Amino acid sequence: MGRGPPRPGGPWARVLLAASVLGSCLQPAPAQSTRPPGTIVLSPPSPVVGGGVSLAPRDPPQNVLSCNWFRSETEVPSRRILTYYPSAPSNTSIGLAHTGRETGGPGCALHIAGVTLSDTGTYSLVMEAPGNRVLAAVLLRVWASVLGSCLQPAPVQSTRPPGTIVLSPPSPAVGGGVSLAPRDPPQNVLSCAWFRSATTDETRRILTYYPSAPSDPITGPAHTGRETGGPGCALHIAGVTLSDTGTYSLLMEAPGNRVLTAVLLRVWEMLPRPTVMPNQTLVPENRTFSLTCNSSPSADTRLWLRDGEPLGPSRRLVLSPDNRTLTVLNVTRGDAGAYQCEVGNAVSSNRSEPSPVTVTYGPDSARIDPPGPILLPLGSPLTLTCVADSVPAPSYRWALNGTDTGQTGSSFTLTLTTSAQQGTYECQAHNSGTNLTAWASVAVRVPGPDSPPPDADLGLSAGAIAGIIIGSLAGVALAGVVAYFLYSRCRIEPPQAKAAPVLVYENLPPTACAGGAAPPRSPRDPGPTYETLQPRQPDVYEELK
Repeated sequence: MGRGPPRPGGPWARVLLAASVLGSCLQPAPAQSTRPPGTIVLSPPSPVVGGGVSLAPRDPPQNVLSCNWFRSETEVPSRRILTYYPSAPSNTSIGLAHTGRETGGPGCALHIAGVTLSDTGTYSLVMEAPGNRVLAAVLLRVWASVLGSCLQPAPVQSTRPPGTIVLSPPSPAVGGGVSLAPRDPPQNVLSCAWFRSATTDETRRILTYYPSAPSDPITGPAHTGRETGGPGCALHIAGVTLSDTGTYSLLMEAPGNRVLTAVLLRVWEMLPRPTVMPNQTLVPENRTFSLTCNSSPSADTRLWLRDGEPLGPSRRLVLSPDNRTLTVLNVTRGDAGAYQCEVGNAVSSNRSEPSPVTVTYGPDSARIDPPGPILLPLGSPLTLTCVADSVPAPSYRWALNGTDTGQTGSSFTLTLTTSAQQGTYECQAHNSGTNLTAWASVAVRVPGPDSPPPDADLGLSAGAIAGIIIGSLAGVALAGVVAYFLYSRCRIEPPQAKAAPVLVYENLPPTACAGGAAPPRSPRDPGPTYETLQPRQPDVYEELK
């Protein structure tokens, strides 16, 4: 490529002298007072040989830890003047460029006494604060009087602080493009030099763009072939990669003005799908398990979900500081489910495949359906089902009267063909994961002449039989009491007024039998004799003899 207009050769490094014909002194024009916050202010704006000058940032950061002053455009250790510590002013550290006339002061100020023409040049300041690092620079010109006249300097604008460069788009993604442009560049810019660093390090220069010859920029050692300059001192980068992330600085030169500013460019990755490890978990109840979310370093956020619902920290759910690891304490059955992690950054988000977590437990108990006792005639089919809540599902075994039947599975189906098949059926449910076992039983009876006693058929205990007998006797006694009570009422109560008439019979004198004398009689029975009974009036009651 051809070269553009020659780079201005340090007009700030030389003092231009002018004599006044009338011997009068023209006061130097002050530096522009309108500066972005944080720029360096000169006081006085145009110092004269032999006087003093103070250089101080307009709006320093809060809680500054150290103020590092350099007699150069960059942080060159050999050009360090001093380091001032606001918390311990007496502990100022002197650098190689210190002449004995410089002192540090509050607000990160630098005071130079008895300035000379050789003090003319660029001064830079690095302010260190918790989580913040600010770089600023300013051009200092020292003026001298000749023949009683004063020099009139051109207006000077001090360096802008980092952050005045605008990124478009603000969060570029890998593979896309990005433009870096100053928000308000100075007027009549002669050159725009872009650097791949926080300072104007020539080895890190990308290119120098000349607005008067836009088609003829000068590329530098850091040029990758994807960068181009543009109007307004813009830098365009095509096909950005993660390696393009870093600090970029721009040095703009104009007549009587030199502005240095910088910006941090972060290139974002379209996040791939994260993974959760382990990809499946089997954990016993009341124990602890942990899951880890593995994702790209470009992920800024991580969110955990169970069955699609977000999870937050709680007494039993513990998250690492970066949310990368989830730990669940004192696991309950409700903690089972599909776990996922979701990651995100400025340009994308993605969610992992589900990682199933199974909580092992039980069986706490078992039952047999249908419940007993079961009475069925010979030839009847019978299906018994054993039910036990357990994870993983339990294994089953069946026994009859304490003898293993060899049957497995939750259901036992048979046909009752003989009375030998009656008795107590028992199922055993065993969880190999928890090593817990539960039992259940049911009585089955097959009535018949060769059936065992009912108590044996039904599997009743002696206590149960005694209870049944006592209950039966009590029932009989109660029935007798009720019957006696009813009978007594019938004997005692007088006849009702409207009851039917009752016939009463009485003894009458005997009469002779027709047809002759009566046959002889045996001695009279001393007991009462009822003879020739005839009814009297119905309302007369007499003793019968």
